[in-house]
Amino acid sequence: MHDQANEMLKTDAGAMPRDGAGGIVSVWGDRLMSSSLTVRTLFCAALLVLVAALDTSTGSEISFSIFYLVPVSFAGAYISRRAGVILAVASAAVWGYLEFTTGRGYSAAWIPYWNTAVRLGFFLLVNELIERLRRAHATQRALAREDSLTGIANARVFEEYAQRTLLASRRNGRPFTLAYVDLDRFKHVNDEFGHSEGDKLLRVVATLIADGVRSTDVVARLGGDEFGILMPDTEAEPARMTLDRIAVALHDAVGTRWAVGATVGAVTFTRSPKDVDSAVHQADELMYRGKAQGRGRIIHETWPAEIDGSSSS
Repeated sequence: MHDQANEMLKTDAGAMPRDGAGGIVSVWGDRLMSSSLTVRTLFCAALLVLVAALDTSTGSEISFSIFYLVPVSFAGAYISRRAGVILAVASAAVWGYLEFTTGRGYSAAWIPYWNTAVRLGFFLLVNELIERLRRAHATQRALAREDSLTGIANARVFEEYAQRTLLASRRNGRPFTLAYVDLDRFKHVNDEFGHSEGDKLLRVVATLIADGVRSTDVVARLGGDEFGILMPDTEAEPARMTLDRIAVALHDAVGTRWAVGATVGAVTFTRSPKDVDSAVHQADELMYRGKAQGRGRIIHETWPAEIDGSSSS
């Protein structure tokens, strides 16, 4: 997958609403994740020290077994799987030491060691479950932000990054370019060769577009045979050069094999538009103008001032 796609698919902290106790935990978890590795390590160590101190002060009659899971869980969830293992060993060792030194009698000398080994196994099991849950959650969030067919970003991610780019442009006064790409005669491919061939075509197009832009640009499938390209900090001339290069690549790769072309509507915004919807609408309108003029064209304008003109690619 293209580098920009990997960046886009990262989970945005704070994107989900939080309510009640679970929300408080999520907020603190986000804060902990945003802190440095040193802070997170010290926090987990402090939790273990706190649990050990409470366990010592309450004596052997009150069990603190579940509380030793707290530093283990935090280490596994917010540092790494290895950190969780280290905290599991440390927690089991501390608990075993305190139990051994409290003077509690056992029928055999090996029993405290056995108990410590069982607790260690329990802590390690919990740490492994946390690791698998963390990976499954990350995979699920990533899949929710990518197009399942092509592997590039989906429309939701494109809108998010377009909104960020618009706000950044409003702050720093830098231009950006937004392009809307629609394949010509795509329905003919599905009708004549089947949907599996159409899917293959879409994957090839997505790869070609993604390979033709910078790592800081965003490429997304907006739906059907429509793709979006977002180029932050990009003026009209370099944007047009990029679009021309992509058009040539598409023509060479899919024009002959599938007899499919592409019509592109693009706008370079020298001033921030009102909102994302209006920016996409302008690019969409130019794309339809290109369709009306005979397809296989790039219609590129600069907003709000001059018009770059249009050409056939």
